Amino acid sequence: MTFNPGLKIGQILKNVDIVDKFKCGNMGGMRRSKTTNTLVIVSDYTKGIYHDKWIGGVLHYTGMGKLGDQDINWAQNKTLAECGYNGVDVHLFEVMDAGEYVYCGRIELVSEPYMDMQPGADGVDRKVWMFPIRPVPDNDVRKPTMFVFKDMEDYKVRGKNIDAEYARILAAKKKSGIKVKSSTPINSFVPKPEPKPPVDVPRDIIGKQVKHRTFGKGKITEIEGATITVTFDTVGVKKMGYELCMERKLLEFI
Repeated sequence: MTFNPGLKIGQILKNVDIVDKFKCGNMGGMRRSKTTNTLVIVSDYTKGIYHDKWIGGVLHYTGMGKLGDQDINWAQNKTLAECGYNGVDVHLFEVMDAGEYVYCGRIELVSEPYMDMQPGADGVDRKVWMFPIRPVPDNDVRKPTMFVFKDMEDYKVRGKNIDAEYARILAAKKKSGIKVKSSTPINSFVPKPEPKPPVDVPRDIIGKQVKHRTFGKGKITEIEGATITVTFDTVGVKKMGYELCMERKLLEFI
């Protein structure tokens, strides 16, 4: 069953509130809770450690690990990579002002994770895993203007030195003691990301028998937007993204 934290999109929480709601740890950008069967991920722009960016309405989220090359099969990187079929609900928070966690809702992977190069906490370049994710359903939650790009071409034009520029802003903030918000725009106009085309889930699949790569045999019992509910013979009810299941061939009709 999907966990409902009872939060509104855009609601601002403190760290202690997240711990209380999700029964997760109080540190780190990826926090797994087995009590609520959730993974809380935090995109914190105030620390300048990871370099996350919104491109075309998709958040390219940096994986777990501050030093050295990241491993996609390590800890919560694996949980996030498999969120389309492991039954774990992933919830996103963004921090644009220190100590204020903005709730962005549940997310889904929209394409395969890929590798990129970023400096680690020690300043040494290393390989990181980037997870392209999007809130489901999509929403207009406030985003950090400096790190929002219309598409990849826009990112290539404006985003080449954005991380270095923001690092200078953070350094100036620390030196002067002046509060600088990561939501402060560089340009006066930032195009609104184009919405993702709706996923067309055929209604006639309700009642059909399926076989899942991990969960075994089951039956589709409900469709809610782009999410299907499957009652499996061995593990019970699971909700999963139809598009991701089809793309990765996680489900087959029998």
